[in-house]
Amino acid sequence: MKIFVGNVDGADTTPEELAALFAPYGTVMSCAVMKQFAFVHMRESAGAVRAIEALHGHELRPGRALVVEMSRPRPLNTWKIFVGNVSAACTSQELRSLFERRGRVIECDVVKGMVPTGV
Repeated sequence: MKIFVGNVDGADTTPEELAALFAPYGTVMSCAVMKQFAFVHMRESAGAVRAIEALHGHELRPGRALVVEMSRPRPLNTWKIFVGNVSAACTSQELRSLFERRGRVIECDVVKGMVPTGV
């Protein structure tokens, strides 16, 4: 089950830290942290529901209540494209600008650290 975690400070939060936060609720398969949000993949749906109920509103950092909810699917007729070998200095906005020359971009994230955990 894919869980959306909002209001994350991507500069100060690690995938390992999020995995440890979600682990008491079930098996964490992977975590990916972006700038202001993250995705946590959990093996069991029951564990994901327990994590959402327990962690929504949790302050991982003082004054930053997490938004924790089931991830919603992408809109129809969209494609997710993986772009490898991106410079660590590249920002999401730079990448978005590059692809917007070819068409509308729905979402663009530069993932700096995706850590598989309990595969």
